[in-house]
Amino acid sequence: MTISSGPLDQLSYRGVPPILKGQLKQSPADFRVDEILGFEPDGEGSHGLFLIEKTGITTGQMLGVLSKLTGVAERDIGFCGMKDKLAVTTQWVSLPMAPSHSPENPPDWIDALPDHVVVLRWNLHRKKLRRGNHRGNRFSITIRNVIGGDPDFVQRLDRLEEQGFPNYFAEQRFGHAGGNYALLVKLGRLSKTRSISRVDRNWGISTLRAEIFNRVLSDRLSRNTEATAKPGDLARLAGTNSWFLVVDEELSNTQQRIDTKDIWLTGPLWGEGPSPAGECIQAEENRIAEEVLSRYGAENWSSHLHDWRVDHDRRALMAPVTGLQCEEKTEEGGRILNLSFALESGSYATALLREIIELTQS
Repeated sequence: MTISSGPLDQLSYRGVPPILKGQLKQSPADFRVDEILGFEPDGEGSHGLFLIEKTGITTGQMLGVLSKLTGVAERDIGFCGMKDKLAVTTQWVSLPMAPSHSPENPPDWIDALPDHVVVLRWNLHRKKLRRGNHRGNRFSITIRNVIGGDPDFVQRLDRLEEQGFPNYFAEQRFGHAGGNYALLVKLGRLSKTRSISRVDRNWGISTLRAEIFNRVLSDRLSRNTEATAKPGDLARLAGTNSWFLVVDEELSNTQQRIDTKDIWLTGPLWGEGPSPAGECIQAEENRIAEEVLSRYGAENWSSHLHDWRVDHDRRALMAPVTGLQCEEKTEEGGRILNLSFALESGSYATALLREIIELTQS
């Protein structure tokens, strides 16, 4: 079974599908993720910012450990994003702090943490962390038992760093073995939203949005228009969440800005009503959204999006990767690839790896 045989199965690639094959995550140490916060703690305030390294547990499980030891409710613990379970990861976490604590006088609970959860450093901060506050993540990944030969492998990596990679939502967004699709069906059979829990609602919305976005992106890739500006496109300024409508008069200038990665074309994070894109882009996105919604109960899902007041948003079709490096080794167990790179927050490492190598389960 390949890792791509699931939510990303049959979706288009940016270029030629990968030739190499290999195995991912044979141990947590094979997949390291270091969160890039993008700023330093204030050094004062009513919160503590803790850089925590965890191994072999989810972010949710880590929050449960912290809540139990500190007496702080999980809802009051701030963090920027979810991190993988089968991995070694570092991420910043904020907790309300008593004014008496300082890096010279740390709270007692730090020494009570289990061996697989370690505070690397901390300081005081004025604000609670929120989802998406971080700049991105740095990855160090080992792929084992590599087979095959790709004569253009170096050029493949160069193109990815120069042009970016398809910004697909990866398997994590769809639940274990794609289990969230069953939730979409379940919610699509319910005409009333009162009986739907907050957890099911949030997972349902995020899964539906991810599926529609991925299908739109795959369609653009199949027509080689993911980085070609068209009237009616909505473009996002790099490094921001601001997007604007592409018009005929600015088509040439817009394309130049796309080519220099100053802006990125976007796809839909679906909400109530039709796509906010213009002209033919709206028609394309509406068509794909209707196809997806029809599988899960279009009428009820349209009502849910209205009742929950889900607004449309946008996500870049392509994502940048920086510092992409690869080292190949041969050990007793076979060929190994050591990959390192950095991604913006919200982008998935496995979506990038999908363009480099076909991954099989260990």
